[in-house]
Amino acid sequence: MEKIKFLPQIITERLVLRRHDLDQAETVFRYIDQDRQRLRQFLPWVDETKTVDDSRAYIQLTLNEWETSGGFDFGIFRKSDGLYLGNAGVHTIDWINKKCELGYWILGQFEGQGYVSEAVVGLQNAAFDAGFNCVQIRCSTLNIKSASVPKRLNYKLESLIQNDLTEQGVGRDTLVFSLNKKT
Repeated sequence: MEKIKFLPQIITERLVLRRHDLDQAETVFRYIDQDRQRLRQFLPWVDETKTVDDSRAYIQLTLNEWETSGGFDFGIFRKSDGLYLGNAGVHTIDWINKKCELGYWILGQFEGQGYVSEAVVGLQNAAFDAGFNCVQIRCSTLNIKSASVPKRLNYKLESLIQNDLTEQGVGRDTLVFSLNKKT
């Protein structure tokens, strides 16, 4: 599969997923900082995000990945008022086998409103349109809210990988969900 670039914007019914720009760094950092305790439970990079410059460096990394087709990270914005809600992206891309992984996080005050599920559908559709055959979502067995997203969207639970990663100094088990392109 030839490496492609995603469109810099994906529009869904209530959301706009936009490629990051460096002007977002302060907002991204503020959101991470105000929801740090909740986010750090399952996202190891939160503890490494200590300043606006850390968020700026992350955004620059994502922009570099766009240029090499190594990943496609988006800010999630509410269409009605442009409010930033969190991030979602296409990661762990395997161009040869035409598969990728989706990741996401959202500020706690926006949970339970279907925004993450809607963002995931937008991303998965863009991935399938780009030629991917399989989209995966991985999360901790303890992250019930994150695991509910692929379940709700009819992803298949493919495996449970025991002691897959270390989170907060403790081994974590990982659920792997997948959705294949309809042919």
